[in-house]
Amino acid sequence: MQIIFFIIISYIVGSIPTALIIGLKFFNKDIRNYGSKNLGGTNAGRVLGKTVGIVVSAIDVAKVFVPAYIAKRYIGINGAAIAGFFGMIGHCYPLFAQFKGGKAVSSFFGIVLAINLTIAAILATLWFILRYITNYVSVASMISGFVASFMFLFTYGFSIPFYVLFMSAIFVVYRHKSNIERLIKGTENKFRNK
Repeated sequence: MQIIFFIIISYIVGSIPTALIIGLKFFNKDIRNYGSKNLGGTNAGRVLGKTVGIVVSAIDVAKVFVPAYIAKRYIGINGAAIAGFFGMIGHCYPLFAQFKGGKAVSSFFGIVLAINLTIAAILATLWFILRYITNYVSVASMISGFVASFMFLFTYGFSIPFYVLFMSAIFVVYRHKSNIERLIKGTENKFRNK
């Protein structure tokens, strides 16, 4: 079945550890030994610099977006949503980095971008606004994920894209459990201080 093919390809492409590769190749640093120790764009930005963080985030979006978008062209938005979800799983539990990856935020955006450009633009805008207001990347990520999933409910009804995005939003919160603990303790890193 085509969907199985796209699931496998999406997971493999999602598993490419962008931050690890860039850190080792250009900075001789394994960012798994620094900061939050995860392979996401936020940690890459803190450890290797803001520009690197942006590059890592952009590539992490692309590695989920591209397979999901191709799936959309061939098997529709349901297939795109499912393929994108497995790309996100690959990013968080990468085959090529001992199954320890990022926190799913860029991946989540990659899924949305592949399915609905308008919702993706609103999601990006909301994320930046929430980050500015709260001063926390983690809070902006968790809230905007749920808002985006309900935008899918409004647009597509109780459909596979909605269920996948809602489940993905819950997964984003799960991946931020350590951030939630720090938020409760008042020790979470603020964006403007980094």
